[in-house]
Amino acid sequence: MISDHLGGPYRRLFPQKHIPIILLLLLKVGKKLRKQSGTDREDWLTTRLYRQLIREPSFRDGPLQIHLQPDIVNSDVDPEKNRVEGRLDLQVSCGYGVEVYFAIEAKRLRVSFPGTFFSGSREYVTGGMMRFVTGQYAPFMEAGAMLGYIYDGKIKNAHSDIDRHILKHEKALKLKEPKKLTPSTLITHQYIDETKHDLENRPFTVYHIFLAV
Repeated sequence: MISDHLGGPYRRLFPQKHIPIILLLLLKVGKKLRKQSGTDREDWLTTRLYRQLIREPSFRDGPLQIHLQPDIVNSDVDPEKNRVEGRLDLQVSCGYGVEVYFAIEAKRLRVSFPGTFFSGSREYVTGGMMRFVTGQYAPFMEAGAMLGYIYDGKIKNAHSDIDRHILKHEKALKLKEPKKLTPSTLITHQYIDETKHDLENRPFTVYHIFLAV
């Protein structure tokens, strides 16, 4: 919990009890997600995923609300600034205010274009995970999630590719041991990974869900 300038608490952490529900729903609905073409756009996949998620009772009836591609606006930034801090793919709120949420970022992995192959692993690490570490995403929270849309369905290959890039950027990612993707300690009976990060003012966990689309 962080205090305001008068010394009183004004932010809460996103409740830990909600996180397993969110991760399991992402996994459940995501298993049915399929690309419409070999180079289907990432945001189109996320939109179709969102349309299915809002039908789930936890999001349809509350207390959780899921939002598609919301802007990130940090109250600690100069209010006269014209630009927002970024945009998430998905965000789950729980009625605790605009800065208390569970952030979800999605990336395409292992996509074949005419004459070339795009692993997406570097962007997953430097353009996805890193934004949690720098505080661009979820600057006051202690957890968030990455979704990997695996276009060729080879989850083990994607896992290995990402681990290699994590190792290359371990210092910038502020990784805690074992400094790689490991099975989640929060949900042990499903294929969900996690990485632990030691940020300056808080610990942070990134949960990783890989979906063969």
